[in-house]
Amino acid sequence: MVSYDKEQAFEDARPQLLGVAYRLLGTLAEAEDAVQDTACKWFAATDSLPDNATAWLTSVCTNRCLDILRSVQRKRTDYVGPWLPEQFQMEADDNAEVQMEIASSLTTAFLLFLERLSPRERAAYLLHDIFGEPFSEVAGTLGLSVEHCRKLASRARQMISREKVRFVPSQERQNELLDMFRTALATGDAGPLAATLSADVDLRADSNGMVTAIQHVLAGRDAVVAFVEQVMSEVPSDLQFGLVRANGQASLLIRHREKPQALVSFAFAETGEIQSIYILRNPDKLERFVSTSLTTDGAGLKKPGSLH
Repeated sequence: MVSYDKEQAFEDARPQLLGVAYRLLGTLAEAEDAVQDTACKWFAATDSLPDNATAWLTSVCTNRCLDILRSVQRKRTDYVGPWLPEQFQMEADDNAEVQMEIASSLTTAFLLFLERLSPRERAAYLLHDIFGEPFSEVAGTLGLSVEHCRKLASRARQMISREKVRFVPSQERQNELLDMFRTALATGDAGPLAATLSADVDLRADSNGMVTAIQHVLAGRDAVVAFVEQVMSEVPSDLQFGLVRANGQASLLIRHREKPQALVSFAFAETGEIQSIYILRNPDKLERFVSTSLTTDGAGLKKPGSLH
């Protein structure tokens, strides 16, 4: 008979549950709700304990997320302007290889790509390829055959490989490009930044109509450069700029009078050029960065003390 501490088993599984839920749903609030719903079902269950508590909990959490996705997709049709996944601050991992692997499955580009997959494709790929669940368990979770789950994950894997949405350059390159973007904002001169943009670069800003932001996707180097030079050069001169590690990547936190105004991150081409620019402006999604403390390094770019 299986015997273990039910509360401890849940706490041990919580990081994986939150990781699965966040990648499936794209917002921490919805992910946390899914994990809480899973906890309620776990502690209310009176049946005998499962042999593998984490597998049981992951299955319940995944199916709860799939239920939430059905209503979320309807809500996003009413969203004002482009939608971007919510971001959260992370500490840097001392292991560079682990850090890069985590970052590649949390980037905005990757999470946006997951939105293009069917819910079942998304779940099969994440559970098997990201969280290492055997296809027998994935099949049990999704109520499908093992072969069907293999095909779902394979189709997602091929699309992700073709789109190269999991490419993440070195930390040094990320910092270098973010500093160029900061300089363009501060001076209105996008010349140096323009040289780092791919020809088909795109830019999107998420505000849900709550603050001023461009409400369509800009496409092409000329359009993006014009946006930076003509619009962003007019921002207040007393902005504060800080580097933060959001979703495993270096990102630029922009504040005005201590209040977060935007979080900027990039997607990268394998050549090292900037492929996409993401500007998070929605105040609700910036709430988690309100208490981030900034210090100044020798180069004059402010950054939080937690950034390694």
